[in-house]
Amino acid sequence: MNTLHDFDPRKRAMHLYFKGYRIARIAEALNEKSATIHSWKRRDKWDEITPVERVEMTLEMRLCTLLSKENKEGKDFKEIDLLYRQVERHAKIHKYQNGGNEVDLNPKLANRNKGERRAPEKNLFSEEQLEKLEEIFRENMFEYQKVWYGAGHKHRIRNILKSRQIGATYFFAREAFMDALTTGRNQIFLSASKAQAHVFKGYIIDMAREVDVDLKGDPIVLPNGATLYFLGTNARTAQSYHGNLYLDEYFWIPKFQELRKVASGMAMHKKWRQTYFSTPSALTHSAYPFWSGKLFNRGRRKADHVEIDINHQALVNGMMCGDGQWRQIVTIEDAMRGGCNLFDIDQLHLEYSPDEFENLLMCEFVDDIASIFNLQLMQKCMVDSWEIWDDVQPLMIRPYA
Repeated sequence: MNTLHDFDPRKRAMHLYFKGYRIARIAEALNEKSATIHSWKRRDKWDEITPVERVEMTLEMRLCTLLSKENKEGKDFKEIDLLYRQVERHAKIHKYQNGGNEVDLNPKLANRNKGERRAPEKNLFSEEQLEKLEEIFRENMFEYQKVWYGAGHKHRIRNILKSRQIGATYFFAREAFMDALTTGRNQIFLSASKAQAHVFKGYIIDMAREVDVDLKGDPIVLPNGATLYFLGTNARTAQSYHGNLYLDEYFWIPKFQELRKVASGMAMHKKWRQTYFSTPSALTHSAYPFWSGKLFNRGRRKADHVEIDINHQALVNGMMCGDGQWRQIVTIEDAMRGGCNLFDIDQLHLEYSPDEFENLLMCEFVDDIASIFNLQLMQKCMVDSWEIWDDVQPLMIRPYA
């Protein structure tokens, strides 16, 4: 029997209509009059048949055709198996439509509440995401940042005097984050204020979002055990941790030597590194002897004293010094030579006085030795509001409520 030609033309017309054929084309294909097709459509109410019912009728027709085939091939058996599974699925749909629940559609849901539920692991990165982060990190470095990165692998202590706005906090936040992800080492961020320390956190969160991961927690704890701490300059709170130390804008921290003594203890083990970087403030600041090397000489025999050339010419390319610190000075001009194209230096010369330009952008210290109110004296009036004002919550929508 020729199945194609002996098949009921009225049903064939209906299935062709379900496939989207126009009435005129259906009439041509079946050698029928268009009026006849329109009559079948109206009498059998084709337009009232739901999509699910149309699929079921098509399944029925195809399944019956295959089952009646005498010499079945391997592909026929595969298609029959597929069609039966679709029939079972439609039976589940009918059960769901007649007052059932989602378990009728997906039996696996019946087991979702059985047993102890494990919370999803926070701050988790896949291998592909880690590779993408590494690529993002390495492809977004200026030349002087590459120098910093290389020095971090060779030297335990980096000490950098820098121009403003050349991306130091941004770079070191990303460097520390990548180190935490790849080595599992803790990272500790200290700055002139806790708010400034949280700038590191913002950069790290933004980097993670580039691979669609939202970091949570304060401190941030990674699945490999690494913890990222964001601290202010309160010496009492800056001594309970251990890890790589990043101390930002240290020339603006009151009582720097007291803080450094405590903070450096957190990175005392040989596997940890210390990174100090800042724009210059004043010659009277307590951090200046640390930068100049005079602090190293205190209490040591004269024979053990070191002389460190802290001129720009000596430190422009970075230099390992006699006190065990690697130092570098990066002015705005050095940064521009290193690929930083973010500045219009001629415009900046117009916006700042010569003294301001030298201090902010050329790494020159302010000489306030003869001042009535020098920087060190004025800093005694300062407080870290994030640490001291415990009735203010700066990260809340209503911080003073």
